[in-house]
Amino acid sequence: MSRPRGYFGIPRDVVLLDGHEAKGITPGVPTDSTAMLRLPVGENGRPVVAVYNEERIVARAWPAAENRITIAELTY
Repeated sequence: MSRPRGYFGIPRDVVLLDGHEAKGITPGVPTDSTAMLRLPVGENGRPVVAVYNEERIVARAWPAAENRITIAELTY
């Protein structure tokens, strides 16, 4: 998940990937604008929900072995 026009701030913001709190975001002063979720190989192709506060977007996971990545970009 990417937020190019701002930062994720924990605990100020709700940041979820696939229904779980996003990992890799430092709590306290907002300094991180990206979060990553890695899925097992057998789960490629399924939808993944990314949530930032009240904004919600659904992305489809693609296999990195095929040189593909998926970015859920939140603009607000």
